[in-house]
Amino acid sequence: MSMFSDNAKTYIQLSGAALAVTLTFAREVLHVPPGQNIANGWMIGMWTCFAVAIISGAFYQYLAVKYVEGCIDWEHSAAWDWLQAGYVYGIMLFSFYGGTIIFTVYAIVSLRHT
Repeated sequence: MSMFSDNAKTYIQLSGAALAVTLTFAREVLHVPPGQNIANGWMIGMWTCFAVAIISGAFYQYLAVKYVEGCIDWEHSAAWDWLQAGYVYGIMLFSFYGGTIIFTVYAIVSLRHT
């Protein structure tokens, strides 16, 4: 269980860093002026994917703790027992790699025009 939680923590950290990289890429590599709006469809798609990856990674860690509590037979809330943690983990992976693919395509398209 700790391996999966540590892996989710890594994806949370990578997604947070990727959010910063998207901003830095637009400003430093594409030379978008500081006053110009960089929020276009590509950026919104990337930000959404990385934000979903962060949220689902944190939620996965919560579900992992609830699972361990259930195995120990402590008094715990069964509110999320219907949701398998593997689905949340899959959403986290799909969102992270989706954001990465969108960023890669955006970078290729944008660098061709500069």
